[in-house]
Amino acid sequence: MTKRQLGILFILAGTGASLASFALDLLGGGQFGGIGPAQQKALLAAGFVVLVGVTLLPLGDKPA
Repeated sequence: MTKRQLGILFILAGTGASLASFALDLLGGGQFGGIGPAQQKALLAAGFVVLVGVTLLPLGDKPA
């Protein structure tokens, strides 16, 4: 697995986690009417995972 592939995997995982968090909010999960504190932390963590993935993309075909 190369660093570029790992970066793409991280980007997809972070984006999927963000979408899942919003989907859970639309389905009415949790006790908050909007984005609650746990969801904020989950979105922040997902954003960090995407950021790590973006930084791995330019490293190209080097082995991870």
